Amino acid sequence: NKHQLHPTASITKLMTALIATENTDNDLKITLTQEMLKPLGASPSLYLGLNVSAENLLKASLIQSSNDASESLAYSVGKQKFIQLMNQKAKELGMLNTIFYDAHGLNKANVATASDLVKLLSYIYKNHSEVLQITRNNDFWLPDKTGLLLKFQNINNFYPLSGFIGGKAGYLLEARQTFAGVFEVKGESIAVVVLRSSNRQADVFAMLQQLGK
Repeated sequence: NKHQLHPTASITKLMTALIATENTDNDLKITLTQEMLKPLGASPSLYLGLNVSAENLLKASLIQSSNDASESLAYSVGKQKFIQLMNQKAKELGMLNTIFYDAHGLNKANVATASDLVKLLSYIYKNHSEVLQITRNNDFWLPDKTGLLLKFQNINNFYPLSGFIGGKAGYLLEARQTFAGVFEVKGESIAVVVLRSSNRQADVFAMLQQLGK
């Protein structure tokens, strides 16, 4: 069902990462505001008034799927402009059935097809492999208000696998479990996309097993 539309949930953050990478400087300092911290899924290390780099927000967004980090990246460019850039990039990549309404994926109206998401993965893989590299990181820490270092836990279940090149997992009630990533299988880089799954880990492993035969 590669052309069937489904909500993307936090796979949205792959496009967010791409737009942030192409439109902001890693060293850009962003002061977090109440508007940026509105989305569900707040982290104690991202708090009101914090002056934080775009690079660290990108890591928080991709590793622990921090919604407020994604929202903050959007506000650094201008929220509506950022979403416009996301949709413009989708068109440029031939993702003709994809549309985004936010930068984090909480909106169930963010939809795409598996076919479209492969195009996104392919572009990131070829042009911004550093984005995929971040998604394999499970050693990212930032201090909270008291100075206590807190770990951003990697929610991409496949990060320990040697064949995992990178990707993003997501969940939303209306989307069920989602995943879009790249694996090395028998010396080839293969894009794997799962939408509306009841068990993305089992589904992805089943596909990898089939591909590895």
